[in-house]
Amino acid sequence: MIVPEDVSAASEFSDDPNLRVGEGDRRGWWPIACIWIGNALNVSTLMTGALLGAGLVLADAFWASLVGFGIVVAYGCFVAMEATDLGLPTSSMSTASLGRAGGRYLISLVLGISLIGWFGVQAGVCGSSFSIAIAQITGFQPPVWACSAFWGALMLVSAVYGFEGVKWVNIVSAPLLFLICLYGVGVSIAGTGVDTVFNYVPAEGIGLVAGINIAVGLWAVGGATIGDFTRYARDRKGAVLSTVVGVLPLNVLVLMMGALLAMVAPESGGDITVIFGALGLAVVGVVALVASTWSVNVGNAYSAGLAFSVMLGKGEKSYKYTTVVAGTVGIVLAAAGILDTFSLFLTVLSACIPALAGTMIADYWLIRKARPENFRPLEGVSVPGLASFVGGAAVALITGGTFTGIVDALSIPFFLGPVNGLVVSMLLYVVIYKAMRLPAFPGGIRLSLKRKES
Repeated sequence: MIVPEDVSAASEFSDDPNLRVGEGDRRGWWPIACIWIGNALNVSTLMTGALLGAGLVLADAFWASLVGFGIVVAYGCFVAMEATDLGLPTSSMSTASLGRAGGRYLISLVLGISLIGWFGVQAGVCGSSFSIAIAQITGFQPPVWACSAFWGALMLVSAVYGFEGVKWVNIVSAPLLFLICLYGVGVSIAGTGVDTVFNYVPAEGIGLVAGINIAVGLWAVGGATIGDFTRYARDRKGAVLSTVVGVLPLNVLVLMMGALLAMVAPESGGDITVIFGALGLAVVGVVALVASTWSVNVGNAYSAGLAFSVMLGKGEKSYKYTTVVAGTVGIVLAAAGILDTFSLFLTVLSACIPALAGTMIADYWLIRKARPENFRPLEGVSVPGLASFVGGAAVALITGGTFTGIVDALSIPFFLGPVNGLVVSMLLYVVIYKAMRLPAFPGGIRLSLKRKES
């Protein structure tokens, strides 16, 4: 059997050896890339693109999308290669940099909270679009909060008890959403001319740096957890190819579609549901939005519940109870109007998640020399991991402008918040790790893993 050199040592020290992907389960890069390609066309990406379009000129919206996703792909590639080397998912990889307890609690908490937020945002989109569509059909507009609660509850029930039709809903909704967006952009530009978007100037600009932060926030969690899928890749090259090809091109394209929709409907303020209404697509748009959001949100609720269940030491046995709690919180957030703070939500994610990824990257690539045989989970909570995550996230929040208009004293804009947080997190980890004289590993960084017969 062919296995990555010395990778068997990693499974010996992982929390669950059964989690390690064996050589027989490895696959080429294209099937893994297709997972990301299939998930690119969704409401969240369109919403984020619309935010960029509402606050930036066309060229800046493109650069914000490209640079933002470039940042995510850059740190995601290092996480992806580590997962391929070890054959382990993110939760197991994090036990080396955060400790067994730290990995279990911190990863689960961060993912759980992020997914609850996304559940609330998606339910809010459904509620808003449904309310607008009903108003156009009947002349009566039901409260958005009530519609959000209704659709959120329906999605939560599907997540807890299962609904086999969800996968078919997703198969139909993605192409439908794509066609609606193409139609909306095409009809609008045909009516107003190409100059509409090329000469577009936002009423309230947000700045290129803020746009980059927003783009990073959209896929920040995906970049940190991409190893859950790339652990199936045959080698590092496959891990990188699946990440770059699967994540970057189509996501940037969909972001730009959302931006163009916002530019041809400037009165929308970047609200994708209002955009569809302004373009006369409210009824057909709500069908696509609800269908697309439903399938995604079922996964958000399930994954959030599972994350908290793991954190509590219950595994998958009690996920239904934690899913109900997580989904209920998400519904409350949707009804309370989390959609109105969508850009802030993305900015916070763009600050915190890269810093978390930075601890794993520094531990594996700089401390353990990118050698699978050096992988050793630490017991309890790792001081270097926790301190570097908190420090990196704080720097990213402060330098990324997250507190602008909230606590201006904590807003010190400098370069790019996510990059600042990632770099500070990595530096802090190495400095604290070595200052504490934790186990050192000889040799240079292994830039490639040779495979051998065994």
